[in-house]
Amino acid sequence: MTVTGAHKTIPEIQYLRMIAVLLVVIAHLYQANVRFFAQPLLGDFAYAGFGGVDVFFVVSGFIIHHLYSRKAAPGWRYYVNRLNRILPLYWFFTALAVAGYWVMGDSLTRDLAELDLWTSLLLLPSGSPPILVIGWTLTHELYFYLVFGLMMLAPPAMRGWAAGVWAGASLIMALQSEPLISPWLNLIFSPFNLLFLAGTMLSAHYRHLARLRWPLLVVAIAGAGLAMFWTGSQGLAGIENRTIRVAAFLPFAVGLSGSLLAWAPRWPELAARIGDWSYAIYLSHILVIGIMARLFATVAAEHSWSGWLLYPACLAACLLVGAISHYGVERPILLRLKALINQTAPVAPKRETD
Repeated sequence: MTVTGAHKTIPEIQYLRMIAVLLVVIAHLYQANVRFFAQPLLGDFAYAGFGGVDVFFVVSGFIIHHLYSRKAAPGWRYYVNRLNRILPLYWFFTALAVAGYWVMGDSLTRDLAELDLWTSLLLLPSGSPPILVIGWTLTHELYFYLVFGLMMLAPPAMRGWAAGVWAGASLIMALQSEPLISPWLNLIFSPFNLLFLAGTMLSAHYRHLARLRWPLLVVAIAGAGLAMFWTGSQGLAGIENRTIRVAAFLPFAVGLSGSLLAWAPRWPELAARIGDWSYAIYLSHILVIGIMARLFATVAAEHSWSGWLLYPACLAACLLVGAISHYGVERPILLRLKALINQTAPVAPKRETD
């Protein structure tokens, strides 16, 4: 998605998407490195890369607020376009993941019999990860789209109050000592809601962020240090609790997003292109890493140099597969389905290109 304001594009959004997806790729690369190699590189601080998901949530909040907050209450086209943005490519890679389970069976983390196809395809909360494991984040994305659309039904003066109530309820439930027993309640009152709302706040105050560029940069740097310290000392167990995870990653996610938007740097065009490919990279990278890590481990798991080759080789492969998937699968399907949606009742052009 290329986000535009009234007079200019916002390339920083694409830069943020690039950073977010590369962080997640590195975290999963380290996870594979630990699983398949005798001498893993880096350290558990690399799990801070999972904070890239939190950056994605902040960016999503910014994008949706930026595109729709000044519009009338969205109709059915808003919801259909959001589904079109998320589901087709997700279904494509879910199909590939199912094929992988059929072929590789017990060598994967779960048995085929454990997989729930329908809740996975519909991204419904079920208490267990979907077939394409990272699909859990898309459940939160779709939920945010739904809640934002519902809040837009309220009079403009009440929308901020509605967001505040949602944030307050999510925070109160996140601070409970006992987790909620229902997957649906865990979704409705998830602490991840605070990340989406933080993104909407950045959008609402976008014109004034330049005045806060130094404080935001300090928050980003301190947040990165907090995330790396916490994961480095606690490992994956330190972010299993969603409330603790958000506490560890939110300062970095908000600080980084706000900093780039405030400083408005101009990076090479490739950075923006990787941002374009980020959704395809995000959905495909676990499959790519899973295949390549197994190949590397078969050939040279006992050699320290193999780990050094794993990272650049997998990064390059993830970018390549992501680019091919974006141009060959994601974009054609997205544009074709959007054309079909618009044919039902032509409307004036909107400020989005997805």
